[in-house]
Amino acid sequence: MKQFFKMFFASLLALVVASFLSIWFFIAMITAVSSFSSSDSPSVLEDVTVFEIKLSGSLSDRSSSDELDELLSTFDKKSFNLTLENLRISLDKAAASDEVKCLYLKCGNLSASPAAIEEARRLISNFKEETGIPVYAYADNYNLSTYWIATLADKIFMNNQGILDIHGCVAVPMFYKRALDKLGIEMQVFKVGTFKSAVEPYILTEMSDANRLQMTRMVEGLWQSAEQDIVATRNISAEQLNKYADEGLFFADQQIAVEMGLIDSLLYEQDLKQMIKDEFGDDADFVGVSYMSKVAVPTDYNSDKIAVLYASGDIDGSSEDSMDSEKIVKELNKLANNDKVKAVVLRVNSPGGSAFGSEQMWYAAKQLKEVKPLIVSMGAYAASGGYYMSCVADTIVAENTTLTGSIGIFGMMPNIEGLTDKLGLDIDVVKSHQLSDFGNSFRPMSQHEKNIMQSYVNRGYDLFVKRCSDGRNMSEEKIRKIAEGRVWLGKDAVELGLVDVIGGLDKAIEIAAEKVDLDEDSYSVAYYPKKKTLMEVFTDDFMNNISMRVLKNKLGGDAELLNQYLYLKNMSGIQAIMPYKIEF
Repeated sequence: MKQFFKMFFASLLALVVASFLSIWFFIAMITAVSSFSSSDSPSVLEDVTVFEIKLSGSLSDRSSSDELDELLSTFDKKSFNLTLENLRISLDKAAASDEVKCLYLKCGNLSASPAAIEEARRLISNFKEETGIPVYAYADNYNLSTYWIATLADKIFMNNQGILDIHGCVAVPMFYKRALDKLGIEMQVFKVGTFKSAVEPYILTEMSDANRLQMTRMVEGLWQSAEQDIVATRNISAEQLNKYADEGLFFADQQIAVEMGLIDSLLYEQDLKQMIKDEFGDDADFVGVSYMSKVAVPTDYNSDKIAVLYASGDIDGSSEDSMDSEKIVKELNKLANNDKVKAVVLRVNSPGGSAFGSEQMWYAAKQLKEVKPLIVSMGAYAASGGYYMSCVADTIVAENTTLTGSIGIFGMMPNIEGLTDKLGLDIDVVKSHQLSDFGNSFRPMSQHEKNIMQSYVNRGYDLFVKRCSDGRNMSEEKIRKIAEGRVWLGKDAVELGLVDVIGGLDKAIEIAAEKVDLDEDSYSVAYYPKKKTLMEVFTDDFMNNISMRVLKNKLGGDAELLNQYLYLKNMSGIQAIMPYKIEF
């Protein structure tokens, strides 16, 4: 017993000390970033500046906290992850600065959606056209994402021992049915839409024919978008490019990429930087996105504003990156009542989620539209619930490769009777009415309960179709023909009437300004929601992150099953969501 208490108190002491050190460490970090921010001064450019954009890490729409980004970059210069917001701001400032003589694209391992690649490419292309300065691209190794952007450069360089890895794009959905069968868990599914494939991982072991059809179109369409840009800029035929991808020539001699015209020259990065200095002067100063975004440029104050509201993530999901429908509703209501905001651009980047949450945001967007123009800018995804909240807009803008549509809904209820049998657990029940234990996961649903659930889902689908019909000024019959849960690429959605214009966020802002007759110099752009402070990041996210990391370390490869369990556990009501992620 003595040994037990000795070990108990020793463990308790260790826990107290660890907790104290953790609190002290984060207080120190917060103090550090506060002093860093308070002493932060505008960046000053040298007479000869080379703007270096590092295309590596992740490329997202927007960071949730500038303070956290600054803190991370203070401790680790390589931790800075690019956002389209930072890229837009830094390119605008570089274009307005006479000191910038060259744009250098340092390409690495970039994780980004095809739509984000398209938007980044457009921003760089506009910069190049506006300034006329030379653009050089370099990588130790290229993947399709970075090479797609790099084709804008006047010259593309690669390391002597590098690889130009272009092998197309792919979708690899994971199916959980056999794992659930082993556990004794049956997913009882209720859906509307032949193509509504979000439920397939739980009830099938491979894609249905309908899902394979739509996924094939998406994968091929994404490749065609990249192929078209590469062929147009590199003076190579589509046949040659596809041969390079199909035959695995990226693993052959690097010189093949040069001979085919995909790469201009092979050399080491230090030699390229010296070549740039030889061209512009040995005193050429290389600066990055973070530094460039802090350059002070003259701006006129404009009281009239175009508001950009970011709505990203699974709608009312359980992850830290999920979209909170209540917060989006509040933001929309505030913007509707803000007299200084003349028009609103709703930036949607969501595969969907809660149908109820989607309806609440749709209503708030509708209320806003009654008092001022509402333009939707679609990012990587604006599908299912993401399209639900978008369809009411005056104008919808999407990229060619945006995944959208997926007009369909579903509901799922697990039956874990098989699992309780395996564990030797017996469940009994006493109830006052026939449906008192409706939703009881310890038994299969009765046919009457299944009919009730399917009726609920059907009603939700009818409402979804009506919202789309009203918002897009199309008949319900026409909407139903292109609905059924089918996911469309942005370029296909334009032809179907689900999207109005191909373009990025800048195009949406331009359209919003035109709606209220504002010239480019007569308004400013304000971004919402307000970004988190470091303390808010700590209190909101830190404990969740720590607990998930511990569980992932313990579970290893089973972490994905854990995530799926938490997703199902936190799912409430019927869902309008598209589950797929397509990668290069």
